[in-house]
Amino acid sequence: MVEILEYRTFESLQNKYKFQDNTSFFPPSLNTDQCFSRHLLVNRFLNTKKPKFLFWSIEKDSNVLMDPFCVETVNYWRGLLIESNSREDKDILAQLLVNIGAALGEYKNSSKFFHYDSGFVHCSKENQKAFFSFEVHPPRRCFRLVENFERIVRKIKQVEILGADLKSELTNKYSIDDINTDFSDHIHIAAQVISKVHNKIPKNRHDTFDLFLTPFLAEEIYKDAKIFCEGLSYIVDTFQTVDYWSPEKKR
Repeated sequence: MVEILEYRTFESLQNKYKFQDNTSFFPPSLNTDQCFSRHLLVNRFLNTKKPKFLFWSIEKDSNVLMDPFCVETVNYWRGLLIESNSREDKDILAQLLVNIGAALGEYKNSSKFFHYDSGFVHCSKENQKAFFSFEVHPPRRCFRLVENFERIVRKIKQVEILGADLKSELTNKYSIDDINTDFSDHIHIAAQVISKVHNKIPKNRHDTFDLFLTPFLAEEIYKDAKIFCEGLSYIVDTFQTVDYWSPEKKR
């Protein structure tokens, strides 16, 4: 039986850590827009200064511990823990360091995460219902979802400029059946196309979830994923330029 799911945000699906939103101990040396990491969640940490994104990144890939921004952050916390005269600060810093170890013990088993060319991921966690999400590592998977969505929006705008029949153009181009194009918001139209295209994709033979992507879910996940791409000017792909390798960027 096909299951239609309620929307669950990326953050609502993650583990919770004490002081995870405390930005008081963000390393001053990283307080610059010239920092870029190959880990999307580390970039989110740099943009928001909230350590929860660092913890979640470690859960997904223990190699994050060797990321220079993680190393710099941990060393900064350790130094402050030794030097601070504030008992309250020491308690928070000690907990943040404990969280690093806890995140290592929460390694994400991705064997039940199935990635599709649409950019969406069918996911399952122990004792939880299956759900849709987007992947944040490697970053190209998150960008793929956003790019696919925005490519359709550009197509819609192009058709409108040319004065062609929008419904006919979209159904023919994407080989889908009837859609509602009576929306002023192009995102609503694109969400219909994305959902229909995704639901037609042949399933991975190990993917037994039988999930059904609705236009509402597609749009909400796109909005969620787009947040993680904000402030990042690169696309990670084998055949595309990756500008965060610029020697002028701190990494």
